[in-house]
Amino acid sequence: MRGIFTREERAVVLFLAVSLLVGTAVVQAGRVFPSAVPDFGGASGRPGQAPAVDDPPRGPVDVNTAGVDDLIRLPGVGPVRAAEIVRRRELLGGYSTLEELLEIKGIGPATLDGLRSNATVGGGAASAADSSRTTKASGS
Repeated sequence: MRGIFTREERAVVLFLAVSLLVGTAVVQAGRVFPSAVPDFGGASGRPGQAPAVDDPPRGPVDVNTAGVDDLIRLPGVGPVRAAEIVRRRELLGGYSTLEELLEIKGIGPATLDGLRSNATVGGGAASAADSSRTTKASGS
């Protein structure tokens, strides 16, 4: 009798033990050097990491100049929508009103209403409420 485990079982146990050690080393490295290990589980609040999505924006976010990290703080905007906002902004040369965001898949009237108090267009010169009034006035 050679032991309790077969050759294949010993290989599996060895693999699991090495995986546990490597995983522990990565977690410890992330604590010592936070910027060295990417945060694949979402924002963790550690320095050098992306801001938590639940954090509200610090002020109105200009959709013509904001990056993806700032846009994902807006209500109803996640990483995919934020990237699409930036992509379309670069394609079109900027937005003139917030209503243009309705052309992005996943942004509807309800999401746009949630953005009105947190987003601006044109470098902050026009607030979301102003752009809404301008659109209504020009449509009348």
